[in-house]
Amino acid sequence: MAETVTARAPLRISLAGGGTDIPSYSSRHGGLVIGCAIDRYVGVTVHPREFQGKLRAATDTCALVDRADQHPDPMVRACLLSAGLRRDCQVATFSDVPSGSGLGGSAALAVSLLHAAAHARTPPARELAESASRIEIADLGRAVGKQDHYMAAYGGIRMLRIDRSGHVEPEPLDLDPGVRDALQSRLMLFYTGISRDAGDILSEQNRRTLEGHSDALERLHGIRRIADDMADCLRKGDIDGVGGLVEEHWRLKSRLGSRVSSPWLQEQHDRALAAGAVGGKLLGSGGGGFLLLVAGAGRQDAVRHAMTGAGLTELPFRFTGSGSASAALPL
Repeated sequence: MAETVTARAPLRISLAGGGTDIPSYSSRHGGLVIGCAIDRYVGVTVHPREFQGKLRAATDTCALVDRADQHPDPMVRACLLSAGLRRDCQVATFSDVPSGSGLGGSAALAVSLLHAAAHARTPPARELAESASRIEIADLGRAVGKQDHYMAAYGGIRMLRIDRSGHVEPEPLDLDPGVRDALQSRLMLFYTGISRDAGDILSEQNRRTLEGHSDALERLHGIRRIADDMADCLRKGDIDGVGGLVEEHWRLKSRLGSRVSSPWLQEQHDRALAAGAVGGKLLGSGGGGFLLLVAGAGRQDAVRHAMTGAGLTELPFRFTGSGSASAALPL
């Protein structure tokens, strides 16, 4: 039966360990990332008919091509081909945030498109995560890890263990409801207005890691240790400790590459701390996108006023325990 299918996958916040999932590091030392899926999404609708028998894809732009392999956007093209959506269909994508903003949007796009295409057989989350990560890492050759794809597919608050073979174990962190609520109330997201390509920024880190650059390796080892400490803080409900670890993560991460930060971005980070945040870091590869802040207890309004006064836009959110999902209507 022909169906119009809509799927959506959540975006994510990375609290600790980001960068240790990139194969140049994880294949030698193993990686550990702590992430939280949020109720902001990338959605895809697939309508399996097109009057001319072509493929029409409405993403950031609209393209009408004879076949998917002619689509001008490399990421969209790779996703369509992997999903088996080659022609005679219409695809539309939607997102709660701009592309290149550090919340795992490209992974959520891949997961949701793959989920929509495979809706009829209810694909398992691991299959979606592995297929989506293969698109970016193998097909497109991007210097990224698997954390975004697993968070989009599984959802929840998770500790992702990546062994040297590349196997990922998405272990849920079952926090006390009070701790979860406190963490959610203290975390704040602000958009810097700068979009960037994560693969481009991470390529420098990737190169330095492959070359055995001692400073880069020591920083990544430190980020890996922070992820262990972050899990302990979350289990104990030490939200100020979470903020301190986020801040320590940023001190290590901001020197991993020449494009991770800038004087203006550092100024916004420092402005937040002066207003009452106990920690902050740019999400994803850095270079722009969203600034994650851990507000001090009762300091949310002061932090909000400082950030919006500087021209940044807040993104309200809540945690979500659900990963990608799909639904269909018969045609």
